[in-house]
Amino acid sequence: MRKAVLKPALVAAVTALVAVTAAFVPGSPEVDTAAPPAPPAATVFHPVVREPAAKTGDYAAEYTVYRPADADRVRGRLPVVVFGNGACRHTSNDELLTLETLLAAHGFVVVAVGGFDEPALTENGSPEPRVITDAITWAERENDRRGSELRDKLDIHRVGVAGHSCGGIEALVAGADPRVKSVLSLDSGFFADGTLGYGRENLRKLHTPVLFADGGPADVAYPNSGANYDLVTVPAVRATNPAAGHTGFVYGQRDGNPDPSVREEAVRVLVNWFDFTLNGNRTARDYFLGAGCGLCATPGWTVTAKNF
Repeated sequence: MRKAVLKPALVAAVTALVAVTAAFVPGSPEVDTAAPPAPPAATVFHPVVREPAAKTGDYAAEYTVYRPADADRVRGRLPVVVFGNGACRHTSNDELLTLETLLAAHGFVVVAVGGFDEPALTENGSPEPRVITDAITWAERENDRRGSELRDKLDIHRVGVAGHSCGGIEALVAGADPRVKSVLSLDSGFFADGTLGYGRENLRKLHTPVLFADGGPADVAYPNSGANYDLVTVPAVRATNPAAGHTGFVYGQRDGNPDPSVREEAVRVLVNWFDFTLNGNRTARDYFLGAGCGLCATPGWTVTAKNF
């Protein structure tokens, strides 16, 4: 199977093989209740393997997997995050490569929509939430499959879904799946008139915490992100950085100029959100909640929360 080992510390060289300090990631409470508290995922780094997902069924898309390379040394089982692409690209897996690599480096297995070796395309699709839910099914099967390097290493009870822009709509719809424990909408949200085929009535189907992250008024999704946050009745956080616009978190641009630091901030948001909602880490929780929350103190960000 083709695979690549990626270095999380160098955003501009994610295809390089490097050595980084290996550390344990949180285990499932039901697996090891006597273990000491796990460190925050934000402090954990692993070398990352990027590889094509094994073809174990008839799915709505092909998938690319990002995982810690040293899975045999990880304590307990790894949480899973499924990620959908902007423009609902279901073929290419290039757009979010850096974000997905760095999320995996912090101790998550990322199942990303799109083929392993497909080039960046000008593909524009329509929302197909099944590409997200099928990826969860893939993870369940891979966790049981003989010969899989992830056999018995995934915690299929700790599954999050995320997506950028149109992919965020896919994630929000897929969030109704009972297997989902956390949702992240990145520069996204349902339109009031149901544009793209899914309306805001879908927000009533959410049953887990949800984070809406957006790039402020210059982000085309900014109105939807805010309106969706206002409407949800589940625990929710809204995090806004107006310097990012619609794609700054993805491509590392601040106010339209190259600046990898804004992408690094977005990675911290992703990591802490899933560490909080999937792993139950208290430090990660404090990154979002309370007057002194860590993200609140990060220049340029505004944070609101409700229903916690």
